[in-house]
Amino acid sequence: MAALSGCALRTAEPDVAAGTVFALGDCVQIDGGIYAGDGRAQEPAHAVEVACTQDPSYTVGATTDAAGDCPTTEYQHLPTAYAEPSTARLCLVPNLVANHCYLMEMPIGLVEKADCGKRGEGVLVQITQRLEVRDQSACPAAGGAYAWPYPAPARTYCTQTLF
Repeated sequence: MAALSGCALRTAEPDVAAGTVFALGDCVQIDGGIYAGDGRAQEPAHAVEVACTQDPSYTVGATTDAAGDCPTTEYQHLPTAYAEPSTARLCLVPNLVANHCYLMEMPIGLVEKADCGKRGEGVLVQITQRLEVRDQSACPAAGGAYAWPYPAPARTYCTQTLF
C-alpha cells in the first residue's frame, strides 16, 4: 500500500475485519468503474489512497455499520451495487477546493474537477466557500445555492449550481 497520506485526522487503525485497508482520516480517490445501460456496475468502483491535496478526493469520515449504512445520510456512500466491498464500507466527505467547479456524475454522485463554463453530463457546481465546521445554515440562501454539511471531519461546502 502507498505511504501515509499525511492527513492529520488519521485516528483509527484500518478496519481489517471488514476487508478495508483505509482508516478514518485517510484521503482516497474513487475510480468510478464502468456501468451497464441499466445502471448496474460492470466493473465496480474502488478507492485508492491519495494525498489529501489531491483535487478532488474524499476523506474517510466513518465506515458503515453491519447493515451497510453510514452514521448519517450526510456522508457520500457508494452502495455495493456500484462499488467493491471495501469501498462500499466507506462513508466519505468530499475534499474540494473553494472557487473550483465540479461535475457530479450520475448514477452515484462522484465528483470530478470541471471547467466552470462547460456543461457536461451531470450537475455542475461551484464551491463558493469551504468551511471547517458542520453548519447547514452557514451558507447564503439564494436560488441555486446549497450547503453541503458533513459531520466528521466537520466540513461545510457552500455551493452554487451552474448547470
